[in-house]
Amino acid sequence: MNEQFSITGKVAVITDAGGVLGGSIAKYFMQQGAKVVAVDIRQEQLDKRVEELKTYGEDVIGIVGNVP
Repeated sequence: MNEQFSITGKVAVITDAGGVLGGSIAKYFMQQGAKVVAVDIRQEQLDKRVEELKTYGEDVIGIVGNVP
């Protein structure tokens, strides 16, 4: 990625991170050096995704968001 548009060290909040599209985006951001906050409403999917993302670095946390 062009240095002008580098996301290395930036924090990205990815919603629906347990899903296919959100998970793919989170993976790409992790590979580019971003810190990721993965958000989903499904605890089990989110836990699996966070464990997968940790193979790319430790800068990832998962948050379960409940919709009222």
